[in-house]
Amino acid sequence: MGDVDVKEYAQPFFFKGNDEACLLIHGFTGSAGHMRYLGEFLNQEGGYTISAPLLPGHGTSVEDMEKRDWQEWIDYVKKEYKQLKEEYNKVYVMGLSMGGIISLILAEEYNVGKVIPIAAPIKIYSKLAYLTPVLKYFKRFKGSKAEILQSDQDDYDVYYGATPISTVPSLLKLMKIARKNLTKITVPTLIIQSKNDRTVKPISAEIIYKNISSQDKDILWLDNAGHVCTISDEKEIIHQQVLSFLSND
Repeated sequence: MGDVDVKEYAQPFFFKGNDEACLLIHGFTGSAGHMRYLGEFLNQEGGYTISAPLLPGHGTSVEDMEKRDWQEWIDYVKKEYKQLKEEYNKVYVMGLSMGGIISLILAEEYNVGKVIPIAAPIKIYSKLAYLTPVLKYFKRFKGSKAEILQSDQDDYDVYYGATPISTVPSLLKLMKIARKNLTKITVPTLIIQSKNDRTVKPISAEIIYKNISSQDKDILWLDNAGHVCTISDEKEIIHQQVLSFLSND
């Protein structure tokens, strides 16, 4: 890492390409860096215009994130989607984890070109998460480090070392909204899920698949990647499958 500001790798990015745009949405406590490899690949190999926003309260401080909620996150992404829709012929939406949930909500409410939820949490392993509506009154953060962290293995792996407890109910709210309206999704859908995910229960992918109304739908199962699979050793598999999915009419 040296003297490089960690926040540099967390920043939103935009790559100009053709008249088809991809909106890439990062996850809860993560950063736009988690979507960077996918964005670079789709721009360079597919020629797509890429927009990857940084959700409010992310890439700054956990104290900042503590002030945010689900409504602000979804409104922020909707605004970005509408701007892209005005300028580009098609807008494809994809996201990691909470970003995957938000991408599903966009597909439920708008006629997006195609949707790609990646490790989208319909069901999660953490039982503690469901206690946070009460726990937030007794504890502010979960985790020992409150600063922004960066993986030693990957510059783009920028995330918070602690989770603001008060924001977890917002994540649960988005999960509930997305699951309730899955039948409204009719656009082509590629669901990506790692079997080795220790945050999101893999059955989440099957629930999405079974409940959406899309005729064109598939699940890409990853064997070894963890939850943040977009920066894993299997990221190239994701890249190739997403590119094939987007280019297949």
